[in-house]
Amino acid sequence: MNTQTKNRWLSWLIYIVLFLVVMQGANWWKTRNTQSGNLSEFSGELMNGRAFTIAEFSGEPVLFHFWATWCPICDLEKDSIESISQGYSVISIASWSEGKAEVETYMQESQLTFPVMLDNSGELAQSFGLKGVPASFILSPDGEIKFVETGYSTEVGLRFRLWLSTL
Repeated sequence: MNTQTKNRWLSWLIYIVLFLVVMQGANWWKTRNTQSGNLSEFSGELMNGRAFTIAEFSGEPVLFHFWATWCPICDLEKDSIESISQGYSVISIASWSEGKAEVETYMQESQLTFPVMLDNSGELAQSFGLKGVPASFILSPDGEIKFVETGYSTEVGLRFRLWLSTL
């Protein structure tokens, strides 16, 4: 390899590293005030009336996903969340929505089957340090928050983080 080619590769490597550092810094900034720690004691009631605790999912990772019916980014993610729910435990929280009927209609029209907890006022989302949706919390098999993602997340990225949370 000649010197010019080496310099070109080195330049690209520097750009890639800088890009990754900036992206990681931006993610840290967006999630700096979000909930951390262990959620194994968390409990709630799903839209269908079933009570649950995170402890029920002991031994497996959990995707704890905040979304809203009016959110266009959430709408882009919905099929990924549905797909992930076929192989992983998912608790989704419909925050800042207009009520149970609206969420049920959205779920039926979108053919979504993942479990939903209502947070119409956004109080739960705010208690997690969120100012908007979508947001995903990846819990390890013992209920520890391992990853927090705000904004759009790809299915591959969420699956990878779920897998990493088991290591």
